[in-house]
Formats: sequence, structure tokens, C-alpha cells
Amino acid sequence: MVKASRLRSILVLVLAVCMMAGIVAGCGSSAATDTKSSDTAASTAAASSTAAADSSVSQEPVNLQFWTISLQPTFTDFFNKLIETYQNDNKNVTVKWTDLPYDAIQNKLITAAAGGNAPDVVNLNTEMALTLAGKGILVNLEKEATEEQKSVYIKTLFDSTKTTQGTYAFPWYGAPDVLIYNKDLFAKAGITTPPTTFDEMLSLAKQMKDKTGAYLFIPDEFRRTLWLEGIPLLSEDRTKAAFNTPEALELLTRYKKAVDEGIIPKVNWGQWEKNLQQFNTGKLAMMHSGAQSINRVKDEAPNIYKNVEVTQSLVGKAGIINNSVMNLVVTELSKHHKEAIDFAAFITNDDNQLAFSKTVSIFPSTVKASQDPFFMSDTSTTEKKAISIVADELSKTADMTLAVTQQNDIYAALKKAQEAVTVNGVDPKKALDDAEKKVNELLAAN
Repeated sequence: MVKASRLRSILVLVLAVCMMAGIVAGCGSSAATDTKSSDTAASTAAASSTAAADSSVSQEPVNLQFWTISLQPTFTDFFNKLIETYQNDNKNVTVKWTDLPYDAIQNKLITAAAGGNAPDVVNLNTEMALTLAGKGILVNLEKEATEEQKSVYIKTLFDSTKTTQGTYAFPWYGAPDVLIYNKDLFAKAGITTPPTTFDEMLSLAKQMKDKTGAYLFIPDEFRRTLWLEGIPLLSEDRTKAAFNTPEALELLTRYKKAVDEGIIPKVNWGQWEKNLQQFNTGKLAMMHSGAQSINRVKDEAPNIYKNVEVTQSLVGKAGIINNSVMNLVVTELSKHHKEAIDFAAFITNDDNQLAFSKTVSIFPSTVKASQDPFFMSDTSTTEKKAISIVADELSKTADMTLAVTQQNDIYAALKKAQEAVTVNGVDPKKALDDAEKKVNELLAAN
């Protein structure tokens, strides 16, 4: 095991690099502002403690530091009741909950680590969790969590932080993509039903642009487009690039042709906020996003909201749907691994995830909670219909991560390749060759 002093040094360095790269995603910043906390749901969650039965947890006094992002004040009562229940069932454990804004948690974590006081349980997105796991900062749950604790999650989501060395997080909540579209623009374009695949989308894009002046769709980030189309980014052993294939060349060439024809934009692929702005001003006919985005449309563009409909997400050849998941991790610097793991498992268990999902438009990562009738019981509004669609999709969702510490540099190389082609007119084969060389250099330097 890495010594605590070395762990502190590594964590400070890694987090400083991550802060410059800006890779921590907001845990509750969009979903947590859409719906107010429910005391009833919190009470239901509070009744679901499963932690007390674990005899392996120490009975010595234990203080746990629990950090989350952007959950207060909307969910203060909800989580205080969860913590109270856990403490009542584990009399020796005291949990101190700290909630931090998205733009503050990185500096706070660096400062705490430098002082040897890193939190025990932390809410992180998958990319940040994988970066820290690669530096030995996080507890390997494959080794230290029980089979019962690990078995409750949807496998594709539990595997989000799985590397060749282990698995480093309990998945918590996510926002799987649905397809949100503007019925009025579709009617004006003479398109009766939205496309179901990316191939169909590209075949209809010209019709939408010619008839309405709006884009039908803005592509996702190129690395995610490859993934959705079943083109692996890395080799199975994650030691070299695998994306430079005839299929990838054909795909990038096809997208370049669409850009050259003016039917999809050159830039801002995968930029959710910019896509939302375009959709809210009638310049974009459809977008992939989590169900909670419909509330943003309702608040910011009520005239557009009147024409909003929702359906299942577009799928590529891989047949999977993106689901960006938030996680709970346990740090190696924690003095109480078993208790921290037990608490993280409690927060993310079936009952507590279901109760949290009833307060806000997010979705659980556990098998049992995801199958609850709640998600399918009401389709009376567009928002509730989206929830029903997502519930039906959950088993097909995945958090698309590479499980390597260099992943953000790899993503940057692929974005550079896409923009070299779509913005600067570089030959697609050359762009893919250059990206392959860069990615192999990054992997070899590890």
C-alpha cells in the first residue's frame, strides 16, 4: 500500500493537473436545481439502512468525512435524514457532511489532501475517479467491498470505473440520454417521425436545413460518436490506439461531407450548453440530453417547450446509450476503509437511490431501484414521459469512459482530429493517423 505521505503528494499533484484540465463534472448542478427535496421520500430512504448488519465494521468510534457537490440547500433535509438513520444504526459512527460548489471542490480537495485530512467518501464523476484511481489514490472496491455490496448495481454502470487493476467507485445517480425534439420544426420540414439511428439522422439533416434553416442535430464529441458506432478507441489491453480503422475513416469522411454541405455545424460538437441554447432559440430541431434538460427548456424557452416531444435516444451500431454517472469513492487516505465503504454502499443502495430519484429527475444505478414501477407510472407530461423512456433504457446505458489515466489527453487528441477535418479541411486519413500517433505516445509514456 502506498504510504500516506506519498498519497498526499500524489493527490495534490493530480488534482492540480485536473483543475487545469477542468475535468470534474458537476454532480448536482443541473439535476439538483430542478426539483425541491421531499421529506416523504427522505423518510422512505431513511428506513432503508442495511449497514448495521455488517459485523465486519468496527465498533470503535469512527468519524467519517462525506463530501458532495451542489446538493445543498435543495436536498439538505433529505441527506441529513439519511445520515441520521445511518448513525442511529451504527452508533459508533459520526458522519460530517460537507457540500461544495462545483467550482470549489477541486481546490478544497487539494488543500485537505495536503494537510493529511482528505475526506473518506467523496462524490466524483467517472473521469475524475479514474484519474485518481490510476494514481493509487482510491480504494479498490474489488478487493475491499463485499460481494453483497457490489452485486446490487447495473453491471455496465458498476464497470464504469473498472480498470485492469480493479474497480474504484460505487455508481450513484445518472441522467441517461433521451431524444428531445421540436415537433413544429419537424412538421415544417415534412419529417413525420424522428430518426432512430445516426445513419437516419444524417440522411434527414439536409431536408431539415433546407426546409427550416435549422440544424437537425449537432453531433456528439467525436470520441463518443466512435464509441456509439462500435469503434473501439483503444486495444483490449489499453496499450495502444484502436480507432484508426476503415470504419472510422468512412464515418469521419461522411461527417465531413455533411459539414461541407452546411447541414451540420463545424464546431461545438458535444457542447451541451451550446446545444441547449440553439434548441431554445429554434435553431436546432433535436438534441440528446438527460430528462432534466426539459425543465431548462420549459423555464428558458416556454414557446419552444410547447412544441417539445421526447422519444428514445438515437443509437449507433454499438446499441448503447450514454449515461454520465456520478459516483461515490473511498480515498486511500481514509483511516476507516470498511466503515467508509459501508456508508457509501448505504447511500447508494436500492431504497435510498429510489427515494432520491423521486425527488429529482435523475436515475438510479441499482438493478432493483431502476425497475421500480414509479418510473413508468405517469406519462402525463413531457418530463414524466422522458422519465418513463429512460427507465426502459437503463439496462442499455453505459458511462463511456476509457479507464486509463490519460483519457482526457486522448479525448483532446480525437477532438483535435475532428476539428482539423471539419474546420480546417485536413484530409480525414491524415487526421486519424496523427491522432493515432499522439494517443500511442500518450499511452507509451505512462
